Amino acid sequence: MTNYQSQLSLAKEAAKVAGEIIRSYHSTSVGRSNNSAKVNVKSGVDLVTEADTRVEKVVTDMIKNAFPNDLIVGEEDQAERPKGGQGENFPAGSIWCVDPIDGTTNFVHNYPFVAVSIGFIHNSVPRVGVVYNPFTNCLYEAAEGSGTLMNGKPVRIDTDATSIKDCLLVNNIGHLRNDDFIEESSERIQKWLKAGLRGFRASGSAAQNLAHVASGQVSCYFEHGFGGPWDVAAGTVLVREAGGVVWDARGDCDDLKMTFGKGSVCAGSRQVVEDVLKIAGKPKFDLNL
Repeated sequence: MTNYQSQLSLAKEAAKVAGEIIRSYHSTSVGRSNNSAKVNVKSGVDLVTEADTRVEKVVTDMIKNAFPNDLIVGEEDQAERPKGGQGENFPAGSIWCVDPIDGTTNFVHNYPFVAVSIGFIHNSVPRVGVVYNPFTNCLYEAAEGSGTLMNGKPVRIDTDATSIKDCLLVNNIGHLRNDDFIEESSERIQKWLKAGLRGFRASGSAAQNLAHVASGQVSCYFEHGFGGPWDVAAGTVLVREAGGVVWDARGDCDDLKMTFGKGSVCAGSRQVVEDVLKIAGKPKFDLNL
């Protein structure tokens, strides 16, 4: 088995540097962060800030210096990255996925579910993941075959939950505002609640959600329409190394593949994920729209 400790070490270092930058933009008062005047709209309600682009530049420069031959996929296009259309598979080789601030809307509103997400993929499989929340100061890390740690201590998924009735589920809706998408998303939540779902949450950060699944803080994470591979690459490693599964919610017990564009995910223990997907049914909304 390949040892990915050098990639893990760099990802942790870069995430901590990124966290310092993110904190420097934030006010200590309740309300909007002090970068709120520097917010741009990418599309619909999807936001990007000066902090996003600055953090991505710093992280990608650190990766390039350490691993100059690797490709980098960054959400804000600061990286020299391969191009791919919606649903296309990643090329073979070594690729880094960087989300400088996952939960930008949270960041703008001073809501603390904000994370730096750095994932390393080799031959289309996520091998290393680091997710760092600079406001809670929680760093989640994993390398293939080494288990998952939170602030240096081993963590595992929630094994007490065996069905939706035991489940604390987190579900991001994302930034899509198409009428059909909104209706389908609402109907899905109703199905879970009617089936006896114990608790429902929406945090606004895919990377943080996956980290919380890996550490057993929530039982399951579902999202149809996450923004791109940078949202889930790192967290996928965290969950799998913590004993869970990360499936494409559109398939039949299919492991989530790293592809370009939006995607669909359900993560947690196998039992809970199977139950959540069975009740929800396969998403019908076409993410290619």
